[in-house]
Amino acid sequence: MEYFLVEKTEQLIRGFFAVQNEVGLGRNEEAYQRAFEIWTHEQRLPVASKPPVQLLIRDRVAHTLYPDFVGWDEIVVELKALPRAIGPSESLQLFDYLRARRSRLGLIVNMGLDRVHVERRILDPVESTLAEDFSYWANHIDGSDRDIGIAIRNALHLVYAEHRTGYSLPITERLLLTALSICQLDVTVRPIAPAMFHKQVVHESALECIVVAGKFVMTVTAHFESNEFAKSLGLSHMKTLNTPWGVAANFGIKECQITALRYGNK
Repeated sequence: MEYFLVEKTEQLIRGFFAVQNEVGLGRNEEAYQRAFEIWTHEQRLPVASKPPVQLLIRDRVAHTLYPDFVGWDEIVVELKALPRAIGPSESLQLFDYLRARRSRLGLIVNMGLDRVHVERRILDPVESTLAEDFSYWANHIDGSDRDIGIAIRNALHLVYAEHRTGYSLPITERLLLTALSICQLDVTVRPIAPAMFHKQVVHESALECIVVAGKFVMTVTAHFESNEFAKSLGLSHMKTLNTPWGVAANFGIKECQITALRYGNK
């Protein structure tokens, strides 16, 4: 792993150990957060606590992120107090912060074990491409349905144009919902639907999709290698909801893949 900003990083790490030594083990994240704020102030270090980072779509705020700390306007810190090892979800959260701030170096700090654990993460820019397949709509969709389909495509293009790929799924969904609103589309997020077996309702739960204008099912994934899961999920939910049209989108690391879906006799 490439090492840079070493001296500044080491200063921060000394502070984490100082905080844990005095605050003790097994305290909640807020206690460590506040103690580290005090320590950085005493040391006169240029460290900001929870500076807001706005994600915009056409100047509209889609979401605001609050990284725990940012040092020297360069090093992003995500502070945890977990009684377990750092996992993928913590890494994704930190990468969201790095991407939003256009920063390169981040630290995940876990104060929840018997010794402070620090992991470095480096975000290197990745060029992404856009691939789309609307063949399942060709020669089938028309009228107002076609207009809605075009508006959905415009919303997806808007997200890709302004933010490319690489954000986690929750952030990607927030960006997409804002773009759909800008395109004046009515949406229902995660509609409740029954699960059927042998013509009996066995459960009711939320479907992992967005329903647009009551007849388009949109399924979205992030960081997947391909769009296959989003496509299969979309077709399944279209069958459940008896909707004729769908769009599956995967905002992967290196490619945004968009596929139009069709169900039934349309």
